[in-house]
Amino acid sequence: MTKLIFKVALLAMVCVSASVFAKAQDKAADPYSQCVDDTIQQLKLGNINNAVVEICSTRTKTLYAKQIVQLLDQIKKQSQEYKQPERYNDIMKSQQLWKNFVDQECRNAGAYIGSPMYEFCPMQKYSERLEQLREYLN
Repeated sequence: MTKLIFKVALLAMVCVSASVFAKAQDKAADPYSQCVDDTIQQLKLGNINNAVVEICSTRTKTLYAKQIVQLLDQIKKQSQEYKQPERYNDIMKSQQLWKNFVDQECRNAGAYIGSPMYEFCPMQKYSERLEQLREYLN
């Protein structure tokens, strides 16, 4: 029973933290918090809930995944221009390893923190990966 209470409390803290974090960031630069606000308003909810977290995390992750593909395409072109095909090949190897890591790490987060993490965690990781790939491009 204590373990269940701990998990529920931890899950609540994650959801509240995510909401506070999302609201603290610039709305224009944060598609997740914009989605949360829009979804809460559209569904006439009083506050964020697990369904909103799942919907918005999935949408935002999909957006980030498209941006990752675009960056990888740019890195490929840049590698061809610089005549460094091994650079692109190495990044693609790390991309597959990164994807495997994210899948496992987020399964762990979902299992041990709570179900909203199955979608929220990958969204966070994809955002971090975007920043890494932007550094590689520049």
